[in-house]
Amino acid sequence: MNPRCGVMVITAILLVTVIACQPVSAAGIAVGPSSLTIDNALRGGSFERSLTIFNPSDADFDVVLKIEGSAMDWIKFSTIDGKEDIQEIHAQKKGQTPVLMRIRVPDDAANGRYTAKVIVETVPGERVAGSVGTILQATSTLEITVTDLEQVSGEVMSIMVRDTEVDIPLCVEVGFKNTGNVVVNPEIRAIILQDGKVIDTISETKTPVRPTITERIVMHWPNEGLDAGTYQAEIAVSLRGAVLAEEGRTFKILPLGSLTRQGELADLGYEGVLMVGKPIKITGLFKNSGSIATRAKLSGEVYRGGSLVDVISGDEMTILIFGEDLLTAYYTPEEQGEYTMKACAIFEGKTTDPMDIVFTVQPAPSVLDLPLSPALVIAALAFIGLFAAGRRNREER
Repeated sequence: MNPRCGVMVITAILLVTVIACQPVSAAGIAVGPSSLTIDNALRGGSFERSLTIFNPSDADFDVVLKIEGSAMDWIKFSTIDGKEDIQEIHAQKKGQTPVLMRIRVPDDAANGRYTAKVIVETVPGERVAGSVGTILQATSTLEITVTDLEQVSGEVMSIMVRDTEVDIPLCVEVGFKNTGNVVVNPEIRAIILQDGKVIDTISETKTPVRPTITERIVMHWPNEGLDAGTYQAEIAVSLRGAVLAEEGRTFKILPLGSLTRQGELADLGYEGVLMVGKPIKITGLFKNSGSIATRAKLSGEVYRGGSLVDVISGDEMTILIFGEDLLTAYYTPEEQGEYTMKACAIFEGKTTDPMDIVFTVQPAPSVLDLPLSPALVIAALAFIGLFAAGRRNREER
């Protein structure tokens, strides 16, 4: 072989190898599940289904949510917590983004089968790495069968009773799934016993559960005045008179301080007018993630210009197990300017990580700044006019 040809062949092989070994940023999008069904949907009924958007690429991008089909007007999208309606959402790179579909069957819908095609696609004009300028798209189908036959049924998924402490409410938790096509309110009844003797009975019937939804229903039994010891609970779950489950549980009331307390301050905010002399309501969202109900309160420090000017402390509240509630405190600024408030939640001798908010307080309005009523202005002008006319008459005499 000609030496020059050999060099060229080797060079070509090396170039191909280098090109083949270059990292490739693959673009793509997917949505799951690929198909969903709602059977025996009653007219006027509301349903929820969740979708997950998958972004396997190396870059974030926004996606648009569209619907086609005979049931397209029945569906709205929202964030997974259901708090905000959306038509577009941000998909994190190499991540999964949940979306909630809320479906409401119209009151005048005819019996039959309806379909909807959910289309998830990248925003037109947005550059997505590896997509070569194309719009990425994924689809999922939803099939709804509408009927006028009411079905009432449910399934008890779980029954749980947790140990508690003296004077701390007992938590009875039932997982209930509505397998029918109408909203139902299951009845939960718990008989509390000690040494085989009934000492109390509690019940709960106020929690509505929508079709196909599994709801966590929690009852609390106040055990004030009872001693530490072993107790029993006989729990029955019924639906419109039909008993779905009957189970017994043993639990303990322990001395105060026996169980683990844990929680977090998830949010900090304020309400009110930011003005000198006006009280501001400080709110902190406390989430109880421990194994027992916890007493918590909001505590914090107030800074102005980098200097500590005051402290706040709110009233103590009882936050039930796995519950959350707003802790509150109040502060009245005495000077205008920018303030920083650093607050935490204090619970059973522990403190959460602190959070801070910054706000600017305006000066209180002076009398000259107050708006004048038109009626007062007219009355004042009339008085001045009468006074001037009377004075002129006296001078003429």
